[in-house]
Amino acid sequence: MNVPHPQAQSTGGGSSPSVWHAVATLWHLETIRTTYRVKRFLARLGSPRQAFASMLAIGFVALYLLAGLTVLARRDVVDPSRLQLWLSGGMVCYAIYHAIKYAWSKSGGMSSVPLTGSPLTPAMGLWIHGGPLPRDIVSLHEVVRLVPSTAAKTSLLCVVLYRDVPSLVCLWVGVFSALFTLEWIRRLISQFMDALNTRERKVIQGVAALVAIALVAQIGTQTWNRTPAGSDPAQYMVSMIGEAAEFAMSAPVQWLATPLQPASHLAVCQPMQWAALVFPTDWIVLHAGLSLVGTFGWIAVVLFAYVRLDHWSLTKRHANEQLQLQQFIGGNSSLVGHPGRFQQPDSVSRSGFARLFSKLNAGRRFDLFVNPGVAAVFVRQWHCVVRYRASVIVSFAIPMIVSLSPLLTNDSALAGKATRQWMFVIGGIALSTLLLAPPALQIDFRRDLKRMWLLRAFPIRPLAMCVAMISMPVLITSLFQWATLGLAYSIAGPPIYQVVWLAITLPALATMTFAIENALFLTFPHHVHDQGIAMVIRAKVTFLWKGVLLLLFPALLYAWTLLCVATIPADWCPEVAYVGSILGFWMMALTSIAVCVWAWGRFDPAADTPAE
Repeated sequence: MNVPHPQAQSTGGGSSPSVWHAVATLWHLETIRTTYRVKRFLARLGSPRQAFASMLAIGFVALYLLAGLTVLARRDVVDPSRLQLWLSGGMVCYAIYHAIKYAWSKSGGMSSVPLTGSPLTPAMGLWIHGGPLPRDIVSLHEVVRLVPSTAAKTSLLCVVLYRDVPSLVCLWVGVFSALFTLEWIRRLISQFMDALNTRERKVIQGVAALVAIALVAQIGTQTWNRTPAGSDPAQYMVSMIGEAAEFAMSAPVQWLATPLQPASHLAVCQPMQWAALVFPTDWIVLHAGLSLVGTFGWIAVVLFAYVRLDHWSLTKRHANEQLQLQQFIGGNSSLVGHPGRFQQPDSVSRSGFARLFSKLNAGRRFDLFVNPGVAAVFVRQWHCVVRYRASVIVSFAIPMIVSLSPLLTNDSALAGKATRQWMFVIGGIALSTLLLAPPALQIDFRRDLKRMWLLRAFPIRPLAMCVAMISMPVLITSLFQWATLGLAYSIAGPPIYQVVWLAITLPALATMTFAIENALFLTFPHHVHDQGIAMVIRAKVTFLWKGVLLLLFPALLYAWTLLCVATIPADWCPEVAYVGSILGFWMMALTSIAVCVWAWGRFDPAADTPAE
């Protein structure tokens, strides 16, 4: 096994050059790459193939600015001190969420992280690996890549917050510095967890689970105690958001947010506590300068900590690899022939769906039901679900509990008719379908960007390929919808015709969600961990169309009901409205599939695949 020594200070052989030479080399490479990407971006703006994507991006930016300058400008001004606490504490809450999520993520751990712990993408590794560049400089060169995406996020956030602060410049610099620091804190957490072995990672997972349970119990209990009994579910939701904000502004969280305090004070032009004791509070320029110095100082500390943690992580990974190698050579029974590790692919391949499809295909009877190529893609999706079944179950169990939570509120008129609680249950299912199901079930085109040439080589028509790709996510989401509806019906007892109608129409919403999600991905293709302005705009466009879709469904249903009442006799009106709404929603779902088929048909891997 050819493993570099963990104390090696360069990415390749040869003597290490000076730091300034390494910086100049990386600067030259980044300049070439940035110039190429800017030219490619300008070329795509004028390309007919990218016209639809360009119109979506430009339209979103225009609508966002219009809403920020009109609607958001009329809201009440937030107290700057509370805004400062929210900025620092909210980012700590996100860091806690990232740590818990990454601890339980299947993507982390030694199985997916190379022994060298390289922070580079494969494409960037072709440029840099093998060159005599110091590892510290190579690790920190990611600063250049984070600046554009962080600046874009900062600008979008400043459109919302500019009304609450006296200085837009200080707001932009403060928010940018806070987001930049948060990104490196997130990388510190990821770097630490990637170096842990299996036993240590299980300990961290247990601690993360306890922290998550404690936070949910605390916020849930306070929400329940502070909301009057019998209140509307919307009031419970407002109370929960308020309790989450109070938690972010609490003293322990603010203590954890110490590296973010100077940036948050700079954003709202408020003096820090120690500075207010030394200098008059009306010396705004001096306090802003002190906050700026403190911000840069904490960024330097975080970057230095990342470099030192990178060295420790490399040494730890090297030691773990050597230990596993010694155990394997020594014939450790926990590694050799263990049914849960080396033989796991065989057990997965023998799953029920795989045996069923293999038997049908062996008898040549499978061709009578569906295209064998479609079946192959469907079985491949099933293997992914089996592999990540624990993550999928947890990802849908939590939304199910949240969707059913309105039924816990006291309402004597709940049973037998559609109440506000029942409507909130339906809204929870719809929101989970739109917002939570797509990131939890990325087993479609979104994870296969590097395999597009292979998918293109399959003898499968575009319609069959799109149906096969989204069928498994839609099926799992529909099972979540039906299970939640069944539990809600057993508790609340609404009219059965409503439950049947929802059980038929909600899968149409799931179909539309995944079809449009994949169509948007094929229009805006991106790699898994891409950063940049395009990714920020793409995320906002995705959120925008989901919001429009969530408003469009009830609006169309209301308009269709009014049309039926106005034009159809009363004896036939309920049946026509019932059946017509089902057909209308499924026509929208089929239209979204057609859009996805069009996007897949026009997708060219050579021209549309972005560079890493």
